[in-house]
Amino acid sequence: MSNIPERLRARRLRIEAGGDEGFTLIELLVVLLIIGILLAIAIPTFLSVTKSANNTAAQANLQTALTGADTYYTNANQTYSGIYVASATVSDLSAIDVGLTFVSGTASTGPNVISLSTATNGNNGALVLTAYAKGTKDCWIVIDLKSSIASPGVYGATAPGTYYEVLRSQNTSSTCVAGTTTFGSLTGHTTPQTSGFPSG
Repeated sequence: MSNIPERLRARRLRIEAGGDEGFTLIELLVVLLIIGILLAIAIPTFLSVTKSANNTAAQANLQTALTGADTYYTNANQTYSGIYVASATVSDLSAIDVGLTFVSGTASTGPNVISLSTATNGNNGALVLTAYAKGTKDCWIVIDLKSSIASPGVYGATAPGTYYEVLRSQNTSSTCVAGTTTFGSLTGHTTPQTSGFPSG
């Protein structure tokens, strides 16, 4: 019996001499739990910010494309005619270095791919630009009318000015085509406004 206290004392001395030997399982589980909670808070916030960044990128790229289009309009003697011609010998919007990709007659597939269309109705002073935001699946639209048009058609507006719209929650980018779809007939369409892009 007297041997037990001596053995306990010897063991205690060995433990004290050895110093800390690591973390216990409980301590490791608590750390993992805290990391899990932080991730559960951070990931949804990150995804939300990413989605809104896609919208902001699409809107900013449309504004840049509109600036380039205005430059073309001025240089082409007040007309949008020929703004997008798939020919290297013709100066068009692609020649104005705005760092964007332009398509005509096909859908915008992302915020840096701008779908464009000039007006029908024989009006060469009207232009439609669209950009698709993948995260939110929104199709952002800019309509620039340099002169009045008789029928709103796809534009939703007839008076001169720059109009901003959005098609919300489009399952695919296939509806984000400038000028070929009557936007007002699609679910999620907003009314054209001149004060900037619709919020929220």
